[in-house]
Amino acid sequence: MERLNVMWNAVKTVVMENYLNRRRLFVLASYELKIQNSGTMFGFLWNLFNPALQIFVYWFVFAVGLQARTERDGYPYIIWMIVGIMPWFFINEVLMTSAASIRNYGGILKRISFPMAMVPVKSVLSGLIAHFWAMMVVFLIILLSGYSLSIYVFQLVYYVICSFVFLSGFGLFASAVDVLFKDFKNILSSIVRLLFYVTPIVWVPTNISPTLKFILRLNPLGYIIDGYRESVLYGIPFTVHSVYTIYFWCVTIFLFVFGCCVHMKFRKNFIDLI
Repeated sequence: MERLNVMWNAVKTVVMENYLNRRRLFVLASYELKIQNSGTMFGFLWNLFNPALQIFVYWFVFAVGLQARTERDGYPYIIWMIVGIMPWFFINEVLMTSAASIRNYGGILKRISFPMAMVPVKSVLSGLIAHFWAMMVVFLIILLSGYSLSIYVFQLVYYVICSFVFLSGFGLFASAVDVLFKDFKNILSSIVRLLFYVTPIVWVPTNISPTLKFILRLNPLGYIIDGYRESVLYGIPFTVHSVYTIYFWCVTIFLFVFGCCVHMKFRKNFIDLI
């Protein structure tokens, strides 16, 4: 019972710190994104240019270099790929930035009183704002290619919530570990690279054994990537995958609660260790 109270208080503190400071959270996230392009000639437009350039590179590598022109369920490979790879760019960026968020924010945390639970969540929100503009580029490419968007495109709101909760839980956990263990960033970088290849982003898990396919589906990031494609291209409601949805939310809620507990347990040591 005592342990449950500790867990509840940790989650409550983290949620309330972010909720009560929600306006400041959004302002800081927007400022963090804005400062990345400050002083450049195109400024804000880089939020559109960056994803467009990334898509061009992958188009050149796969469609031109590797001649990957096979259709995927009625769509050109490049269309199928970019719908899955854009959420991965968002996830990849946030996994790394949220993990280093408290250490990078150390100078501010030492000078002023600041709700520490906001720091990793701010990184997630900043990445989400950038991701919004990236998806605008994806939608434009799909429409200019002569294809239409599924009516279930609005279902992306659900998958954005999925990714936000999952990444916030991870950020709370990883940012605490990064302060305590300086080698964590290098380990995480290797794990993230591995996740790129075991998540169905640029390949389809068709010609593999059922056992291996089941193991790969234990990766919760696959739920989000598949959800993007099903929402934008195929018009499949998320309710179709009821068991997979329950599994994803069990993992996500556990990660969020665990992240809150780790954050609250060690946060009093952050200033001394930064």
